[in-house]
Amino acid sequence: MEKPFYGRTGALDNAHQGVPVSTTRFLSGKSAKWFPSLLTVPQRILHSITEGDGIECSIIRFLQLGCVYEELRRRHTDPKRHGLLLREILKWYQTLHRESEKSECLNDNRDTDLFQPFVPTYNLRVMKDDQPVGLYTAVTRRAVTLIGKDRELNDIPLDHPSCSAQHAALEVRFVYAFAEDLEQQFTTWLEGQAIDWNSVEDIVKLCVRVREIMSNLGDGEDTWSMELQVLDLGSTNGTRLNGEALQALQPTTLIEGDVLTFAFSSRKYVVVRS
Repeated sequence: MEKPFYGRTGALDNAHQGVPVSTTRFLSGKSAKWFPSLLTVPQRILHSITEGDGIECSIIRFLQLGCVYEELRRRHTDPKRHGLLLREILKWYQTLHRESEKSECLNDNRDTDLFQPFVPTYNLRVMKDDQPVGLYTAVTRRAVTLIGKDRELNDIPLDHPSCSAQHAALEVRFVYAFAEDLEQQFTTWLEGQAIDWNSVEDIVKLCVRVREIMSNLGDGEDTWSMELQVLDLGSTNGTRLNGEALQALQPTTLIEGDVLTFAFSSRKYVVVRS
């Protein structure tokens, strides 16, 4: 069987007769602030999982790789070199798994060969003066929902003048259960380490250490979930979750009852179950 590819492509495709993504984005030639993380759930995979078909458990290896990259990317001081960083991590990964690449689940004693995480079907209810004025349905059935004033680019338009053209994004991501523990332990280990980000040897050392920590914490199928997250795209006047300002470009998980507000708009966007 052909080996599946779980790369970035597909996050914005209008697959499956336009459901749930109606049009392919970014065709206008405008520069976009949002880009998919390696942990963003591609649209085709999201559709397969939400339809109950699942996905081959070989994706767990890709998620482990994505977690390594995201952990290192956040600490790399030069965003222009993130592409080179990813290339070196991919080389390390290919060398590590060249002889051991398999398609079965990584979790021991599993009888199934499918990965089937669960994410609730959330809607986004728009409130103005405590009255509902709109509803965006099934936002967890889209890999990404873009929010802002630019109506050509965004799925949820914001008309208030204080909002940015590309203000925020909702996206469904794979989330590692021990992400906070991983960050804390890796940060502690990094203290006193002299890292040369231009050194392939140092990057490999970092990759190995992240994987060691993940292996000790646990990194099988049951340590991964899918969650709806919000991301402020560096907007001028900010995004607030339950009244608290979000840090730009830092994904934050949303749950039922959460309230989003954008810039100085009085409208509230409430996360509700379908």
